[in-house]
Amino acid sequence: MKVDSKIIPVSINDLMDRYFDDIPLTKEEAQALENFDRYRLQVLNEARNDSDFKLKYLKIQAMANLSSYQFFLQSDLLVNLEA
Repeated sequence: MKVDSKIIPVSINDLMDRYFDDIPLTKEEAQALENFDRYRLQVLNEARNDSDFKLKYLKIQAMANLSSYQFFLQSDLLVNLEA
């Protein structure tokens, strides 16, 4: 199966892979990683119990893998975003 990479967004997980492979990130990419980490910690710390934590964790992992990293540059969206 051939995948058109033009339609697949660069995700947070893609940026993490590049970071850990010592591939330089742009300032924008580094900011997206920082915003994602802040968001992830905020959401997981708000979990009410173990099952709530697991659900939030699963959703955040999906976002990190499927969403464009540029989503995490929009800080106004992060304030109102619910995982």
